[in-house]
Amino acid sequence: MAFARTFLARTGWRVEEPRELARLEELLRRLWEEGAASWPDVPLSSKSFIEYLAERSPPWSPGEDLPRALAPLLPGDLYLACACAQGLPTALAAFERHHMAGIPATLSHMKLAEAVVDDVRQRVRERLLVRTDEPPRITEYSGRGPLANWVRVVAVRAALSQLRATRDEGSVSDAILDLLPAPGEDPESEAIQRRYQGEFRQAMEDAFATLPSKHRYLLRLHFVDRLSTSRIAALFNVNQSTASRWLHHAQQEVHDETRRILKERLDLSSQEFTSVLRAVESQLNLSISRILTDS
Repeated sequence: MAFARTFLARTGWRVEEPRELARLEELLRRLWEEGAASWPDVPLSSKSFIEYLAERSPPWSPGEDLPRALAPLLPGDLYLACACAQGLPTALAAFERHHMAGIPATLSHMKLAEAVVDDVRQRVRERLLVRTDEPPRITEYSGRGPLANWVRVVAVRAALSQLRATRDEGSVSDAILDLLPAPGEDPESEAIQRRYQGEFRQAMEDAFATLPSKHRYLLRLHFVDRLSTSRIAALFNVNQSTASRWLHHAQQEVHDETRRILKERLDLSSQEFTSVLRAVESQLNLSISRILTDS
């Protein structure tokens, strides 16, 4: 009766008759299994899920139908919301793919500039997923309607708030352009960059394909969504030095794998290869931004 005991400790429901307890245990087990099956890559404990579900369960009195009381709750969406509230990296990445990625389409009817949409998406991410002195606001999701619909409402409200605040936000692309090296300083390097641009981009794309999903997500947050290491730390509920170390490690993985691929594919002498690397690595961060934006 582990599921029922955990659930009852959080709800205050009085289920004492053995048959009803057994029925509640079976119902909760089914909800847990359905939630876990929806997100097999997200390692959320059954205890955490049941406690989270219990805190969002409606009032119930003895004699009422147990299945009917729990029927409005959506286990798959509650499972993901609970895991995001705990800052599990695979859950945050899944939320990004399934919900954050759809925000531009949600806001398309508002005819917003791309930079404004990007800013709204970042605001929604911070509002729902970043832990401050209070739990992240995704905990406000009740589980009684699709999570996708709830996120869309949050996004529209954030966009309206953004429009009221300002209509002249700077473009994210302007910030990305700041990463470019100063033009015209080294004609030889520029010639090398032009010559091997295609090979370098392909090598980087192949290097990215080898990264764990968590590292790709970190790089996207930093280079595309422009989150600082302090904000990334808050998102994952870790200290800033840990977030900085994660980000550095992800960048180093791309760097090392790109070097390996280029050396394998380009038939160059050691001196020529060193010149190529010096030229193309000057645009490493810009290339990361472009590849992640296009992917």
